[in-house]
Amino acid sequence: MTKSHALIGFALVLFFTNCKQEEKTVADLKTHLPGEWEVESLHVQVNTADNTDSSYVFEAQRDSWVAQFQVKPFRTYYGEDNKYRIEYRTQYDSIISTSRGIWNVFGDTLWRIEPTATYQYVVKLKPGRLEYKSLVDWDGDGQEDDDYTEVQRFLGR
Repeated sequence: MTKSHALIGFALVLFFTNCKQEEKTVADLKTHLPGEWEVESLHVQVNTADNTDSSYVFEAQRDSWVAQFQVKPFRTYYGEDNKYRIEYRTQYDSIISTSRGIWNVFGDTLWRIEPTATYQYVVKLKPGRLEYKSLVDWDGDGQEDDDYTEVQRFLGR
């Protein structure tokens, strides 16, 4: 066997290993996503805020959510039928609003589609947790240049 054959063989092994890993990620997300999830933390690095050179960080933690926002941490319900809803509740448990849409997973990317918006997140599945990452327009300046990280904890099926 020549060196080039060995390199090609090694490259093919890496390729198929990565394909298997991606398949596993998709299968894991599709299997573990259905159920009830609650936001645990939110971190947004707002870059070039309002099209200026300034930046700031927005952070929120589940334990201080009510004190900070006077509402409960929001909950996301993913159905096995690829539908989802997000409920926003007052601190007294009354529903303020609900977002609804459909979801799907492609590789490590979760797509959530609502009637007026589409969201795309790179998701890491951790024991009892989901970590979402995306670039968003948090400050409303027309640029999707703000680093968004959200962690949700699993509550049950």
